Amino acid sequence: MTGGSCGPDFRSGPEGACKLYDHIRGQDNAIARLKTLRRLGRVAHAYLFTGPPGVGKDTTAKAFAGALLCEAGSETGAACGLCRQCRLFYGAAHPDLHLVAPEGASIGIDQIRHVNAAVSRKPYNRRHVVVINAADLCTDQAQNAFLKTLEEPPGAVVFILVSDRAEALLPTVLSRCCEVKFRRLKPEMVAEELVKRHDVPPAEAKAVAALAGGSIGRALELHSPETAALRKKVLALAASPALARVNDKTLFTSRAEVWQWLDFMSLWYRDLLLYRLTGDAGLVVNTDYLQEIQKAAYAAPQLLGAVEAVETGKKMLRANVHQRLVMEGLTARLASILTKAR
Repeated sequence: MTGGSCGPDFRSGPEGACKLYDHIRGQDNAIARLKTLRRLGRVAHAYLFTGPPGVGKDTTAKAFAGALLCEAGSETGAACGLCRQCRLFYGAAHPDLHLVAPEGASIGIDQIRHVNAAVSRKPYNRRHVVVINAADLCTDQAQNAFLKTLEEPPGAVVFILVSDRAEALLPTVLSRCCEVKFRRLKPEMVAEELVKRHDVPPAEAKAVAALAGGSIGRALELHSPETAALRKKVLALAASPALARVNDKTLFTSRAEVWQWLDFMSLWYRDLLLYRLTGDAGLVVNTDYLQEIQKAAYAAPQLLGAVEAVETGKKMLRANVHQRLVMEGLTARLASILTKAR
């Protein structure tokens, strides 16, 4: 295998190989489609798995790759877990499987050139399978280097691109892939998964599931002590004029943490606005802060301004404005909006 790791650990053991699809929740349509294509032998040369993070795209890519390499996969559409190809695959030793993942912040042209060279050679068995995780992090140079291989695949090869942000891929790459869409999960399904598979207490599972946007991965992140502590800090400041005086030099040093700040703020002001407009507690996602939301006395125009200010902050961050400048400007703007006469 080449190019680093991709999603879940491939060393799950052949005995569980044929059941990989069974561990994926809420993606029945996508899985049924992939199984049918494999069973009928109608596999295209390139697929793009799209959808929000943490909903099963990576695990499905693993399961589909295993089925494509399996000697008996045509019978059920899933890997048998018993044949020699499955044993190689689940031992992380299959020579025809090529994995690509970001090295640092992106997937570079050298990684793609390595894949291009690998698939130009005859496969050891039936076909090469290439899984590109976080494909949207390919640089433009890397995507252009990959494009010719996509346009004229050299023999037996299937590409599986996985992306949370398909819009970041070049249109020429998108047009050459068959899209498989993955949907957000219902909060009840996320909560059930947290309780059953991750031993999260039911009350906590319900609270983080409401915030997770249909993503089990995001729910697990929210349940971590570090993220929970950060959320508590953000929400303690979010409605306070003290935001204008946030000058702690230890804050806003991590771009990833700043995204967390923006996401928490966005949901907070969204909840305040919706509750102010409707009075419907069922629309609130910060369910563990419902009392604070009900007591808040901001006017709807203030809250709409706060929501818009946070969205502007996100746009600036996407445009590579330095995170500290984004947050210093945003916190001052929010403080100004929220202290106006109501």
